Amino acid sequence: MSSDFPHYSFRMPNIGFQNLPLNIYIVVFGTAIFVFILSLLFCCYLIRLRHQAHKELYAYKQICAVCLEEFKQKDELGICPCKHAFHRKCLIKWLEVRKVCPLCNMPVLQLAQQAGSTEPPVPIQLPLPGIENLV
Repeated sequence: MSSDFPHYSFRMPNIGFQNLPLNIYIVVFGTAIFVFILSLLFCCYLIRLRHQAHKELYAYKQICAVCLEEFKQKDELGICPCKHAFHRKCLIKWLEVRKVCPLCNMPVLQLAQQAGSTEPPVPIQLPLPGIENLV
């Protein structure tokens, strides 16, 4: 290789950090700002996801699913064991008719008993009416 180009020198010039051209500083600084802005956007996105997940976990929506009215500041909320929220009066009236959550149809009393006790619930299965007449 040295025989092909005997009169050329392939050495890098000895330039110190202080002697770099201005455009190199601009590129490095611009890249740093770009990375910083991307990291801020990513952090904001993660905070928003966490807030949305927290909101969905407790399922506090703006409207009561029983009466379809909006929640107000002074309304008393009734919260099922499955974390769905309703007006307290609406939930009591609903549970007098049906013993399940208005949104997910999970048995409310059964969930409350499971949350209160540590032992697994024993399902009670009653025989169907008229089963004693079968041969």
